[in-house]
Amino acid sequence: MKKYVGSIILALVLCFTLVGTTLGENNIINSMDFQGKGIDLSLDKAIEIIIESSPSIEESKLDLEQAEVDYDKYRRDLRDVKKVINTRDEDSIKYLQSVKLLEITGEYGLESSKRNYDATIEKLKAEVEQAYYGLLQAQQLEEINKANVEIAKDLYEKTNKKLELGLVPKQEVINSELNMIKAENDYKSAQTTVKNAKMSLNMILGHDVMKELKLKDELKYKEFQLEGIADAVSKGLLNRNEIKAAVVGHELAQVNFRITEKKYPDITYQYKEAKLDLQKAEKKLEDAKKGIEIEIRGNYLNVAQKQEEIKAGEKSVELAEEALRLSQLSYDVGMSVLTDVQKAQTALLQAKLGLSQAVLDYNLAVLQFEDSIGVGRSAMPSVGSQGGGEF
Repeated sequence: MKKYVGSIILALVLCFTLVGTTLGENNIINSMDFQGKGIDLSLDKAIEIIIESSPSIEESKLDLEQAEVDYDKYRRDLRDVKKVINTRDEDSIKYLQSVKLLEITGEYGLESSKRNYDATIEKLKAEVEQAYYGLLQAQQLEEINKANVEIAKDLYEKTNKKLELGLVPKQEVINSELNMIKAENDYKSAQTTVKNAKMSLNMILGHDVMKELKLKDELKYKEFQLEGIADAVSKGLLNRNEIKAAVVGHELAQVNFRITEKKYPDITYQYKEAKLDLQKAEKKLEDAKKGIEIEIRGNYLNVAQKQEEIKAGEKSVELAEEALRLSQLSYDVGMSVLTDVQKAQTALLQAKLGLSQAVLDYNLAVLQFEDSIGVGRSAMPSVGSQGGGEF
């Protein structure tokens, strides 16, 4: 019995030791305060970090390396095939099947891997950019709400002095205090938003979630010169992965139809099926071009609209600041009531918050526009060695 009890105690001691060791190794921070002096982090540095450390990038690199090996094999196979095929008759079934389809799929394999690597980078960049700008805005909103607390405190002190002089009723002081409490709660909420945004950015970058960060960039309006819309659409149609995939799909459908029409009469199922596949590929290519053009034009309009919203927002803040100043002066000399000042205070707060959101939306709109005329973020689909892949 003593041996049995002793065994249980020993097992419990080992369990607690293992649990303690595991917890120690996890090194969980028992605080909501961010740790360390803080690293200076620019947006460019954040992008560099994610590109160097992301498993998605490593996977894309491996895929590209394999595609280069496959491409070398394809070039050898193509040379071997051309030795035994009459290359002067490019319209023959044998040439189309053995050479043309091999050329299309072989060239596509390497190009799609290169483009997918670029698309992976663009996708990761977009993720970091959104998180980085999100934290910048959260910090800006924190400062806006902090300034609003100072306005509310100043107004509360003024109402207390007016109460002491018998110029206002107690109810006005209560209303002023409630206004201050609300401003303080909004400020605390903004601080919480900053912490959540900072943890999210740390997670994306592969840092400990409670690592302190000091962002070097600012959330501000920097005018972006929009190029001509025709040039932008042309770049998108040339660069986007979706277009390239649709073009190759159309080329494969054309070759397959040429082979089929040589082998089967136009009344056969095989002929009709191949013709339908070609029509589908043509429609898909046309739809892809129109879809990309619509996307680019929409992003173009969005950037222009956000520029106007910022200009309107800046004017709104300017007017709201002046309105608050005048209402405070009027209240000080007894020519207006507390609610007039509070309305002006709220209007200024909303104007500042609106301008901050407009600047954030503008910066993200610019990034989205630039992304839409590049390779984009979508990966290109694979294709079978005989052109049987889905596009």
